[in-house]
Amino acid sequence: MEKHRIGWTEVRWLAMSLSLLVAAACSGGATSSPASRPTESASTASLTSLEGTVRGAGDHPGFQVQAPLAWSSYGAYIADDATDAWLAITVWDVGKVPSNPCHSIGHLHDPGRTVDDLAAALAAEPTRNATAPTDVMLAGYSGKYLQWSVPSDAVVTGDGDFKGCDVQSDGHRNFVSWTGHGGEGERWQQMAGQVDRLWILDVNGQRLLVDATHSPDATQSQLDEQDRIVQSLRFVPSAG
Repeated sequence: MEKHRIGWTEVRWLAMSLSLLVAAACSGGATSSPASRPTESASTASLTSLEGTVRGAGDHPGFQVQAPLAWSSYGAYIADDATDAWLAITVWDVGKVPSNPCHSIGHLHDPGRTVDDLAAALAAEPTRNATAPTDVMLAGYSGKYLQWSVPSDAVVTGDGDFKGCDVQSDGHRNFVSWTGHGGEGERWQQMAGQVDRLWILDVNGQRLLVDATHSPDATQSQLDEQDRIVQSLRFVPSAG
């Protein structure tokens, strides 16, 4: 099975068991789950505890989620290994955002360091069809929630290369969402029609962003499962 770029720069290759549909261009997709709701019941016997790391320079807490056995942690991201649909969760300390996701070179700016600053900057990004930020609670912390997507008519070739976008230092034409604090890591999208559900939280004075992303072919059942995982998220002291 061919390996694929996964959407952020620290981990260039996807595990052999994952199957990423980078050429998806349908505009439909399943309806997303609510931003915040009580965690639905699930058999604890079929769940496992997974740990992840926050992307961005500096000291951060780790995070843990409860997920079905088909999900795995790869350090920087947690993903579903058992489906052709792309379902993953990452947590970021966001540093800069582009004025235009297709033309980020020379056009990255600091949105400010508050939750509201980042929520407003992301909601204003062109072509993302972002929802208005709303108040939310997750993992015991308050913040803002919004959802956005990649244009469904984007032409994506090869390994997440978007036609007409800037050529980055790695030779790829990335559709950039943000970079990590201190320039550590870049979040770029993988396919047309991809959706990201974003929780921007104030975690003990640190602004952290939880990104639950899915491909447009994800089913409502898969999104419900992803939502339960997100709702189980807890921040834990860093082992370092």
